[in-house]
Amino acid sequence: MQGIDNREHRNLLDVFQKYEYMLLNIKEIELEEDDKIRKEMAELTVLYNSFKSLLAELEKCTKDYESKKKYTRSILHKSIRKFTSEKQKNIDL
Repeated sequence: MQGIDNREHRNLLDVFQKYEYMLLNIKEIELEEDDKIRKEMAELTVLYNSFKSLLAELEKCTKDYESKKKYTRSILHKSIRKFTSEKQKNIDL
């Protein structure tokens, strides 16, 4: 699975902040273009935050799965040892 590069996203935010700073000094930019840039950055931020949330949920699921797998494997092996022991007792009789 390909993720979102945190550094790349931070760099993009830095570029946007530079743009905003420059915009304060230059009033000749078209408002339509500025609105478009701001809309795209807002959407990118929402997507990035959603990705981070989903990634955290995936990591929690992975951790829970690994824990459940170990527990299940343990009780399975315990039951198999018990069955094997019972079978051996029956053979010895």
